[in-house]
Amino acid sequence: MQIAICDDENEIRNMIARYVKIFLPNCFVTLYASGEALLADTQAFDLIFLDIHLDGINGMDIARQLRKNGSQAMIIFITALEEYIFQAFDVGAFHYLVKPIDKVKFFEVLKCAVAKWNEKSKIEQLMPEEKSITVKIGATTNKIYRKEIIYIESDNRKVILHKVDSTLEFYAKLADLAQSLGDDFARIHRSFLVNMKYILKYNATSVTLENGENIMMAKQKYGEFVKQYLKYSKRKIM
Repeated sequence: MQIAICDDENEIRNMIARYVKIFLPNCFVTLYASGEALLADTQAFDLIFLDIHLDGINGMDIARQLRKNGSQAMIIFITALEEYIFQAFDVGAFHYLVKPIDKVKFFEVLKCAVAKWNEKSKIEQLMPEEKSITVKIGATTNKIYRKEIIYIESDNRKVILHKVDSTLEFYAKLADLAQSLGDDFARIHRSFLVNMKYILKYNATSVTLENGENIMMAKQKYGEFVKQYLKYSKRKIM
């Protein structure tokens, strides 16, 4: 299990690290004195202890950036004021601990986090390998499952990837992504790549997706798209 501890108080960082090692002697722990240092690291963590009141960028904004970068780590916030707790769950926080940290409470929360991580690991082992792509957003490398992608649009040198639950922006070529994603994705316009799984209906000028969005269809792409979509439909029936 990969664990990060981010707190600008050296005493707090070391105390949490000691507690973690008592409960999980074989885990890997990395310490950070600032949110900027945490964001700069490319490691993928399973669990992050994150102080809200950090010097520089505060912990809440760090968490938002981590989620934007694609991090799926469980986040346990450390705070001196409980008034921030409701905001914590806006970024999908797993739990929170109030300073001064109660040792008994700490181990209760950590035990729950480890149980959730173990459950997730077992499910992933039982599931067949899902097809995915890997993209780099800033300093973070992200694994994105194809089934989560609704469509991708090109905006100059950037692409905007629309997932079921979020949107990601990064530098890439749409042609390269089309090649990586395979036959289930249709290039209906020079600026749009669509996952055919989410197509509700289409005509010669646009495609309507299940989320209600209408995507422009290039006139010269329509004939090729119809053939590709028919092949896709046959594959799904078989």
